[in-house]
Amino acid sequence: MSHLSHIKTTIKNAQVLESVLSQMITDGLDGILTGAKLGRNVTEHEFDDNGTVDFVIRRTQKANWNDSSDFGFRKVEEAFEFLSFYGARDSKKFIQSLTPWYARENAIAALVSQGFNIDEITEENGEIKILAGKWG
Repeated sequence: MSHLSHIKTTIKNAQVLESVLSQMITDGLDGILTGAKLGRNVTEHEFDDNGTVDFVIRRTQKANWNDSSDFGFRKVEEAFEFLSFYGARDSKKFIQSLTPWYARENAIAALVSQGFNIDEITEENGEIKILAGKWG
């Protein structure tokens, strides 16, 4: 029997979350999201209460016929909670990748909305620096 995990996050911006999830699916995330599809405002899902889930990542990887490997996000009050079934493959690695990716994109979105121009510099060691500035 699978148990649904509800993990509180500090993710608040639905537009940025949707963009990041789409980028992660396109990237494939080292095979974790290969072939995955992003659903929005999903009412038909395997999660517990048949309520609407804001975003569902339907993954194709299944260890066996009854493997519930999808990931979901539901807005609860001001932030989203991450939904996955206990034992869902790669959920920890997914969240560890999502957190900095979302933080980066959310910071950029906030700066752009305040009129900043954004530039990125990739260092030789792979580190990405974000430069923000206002001209004129």
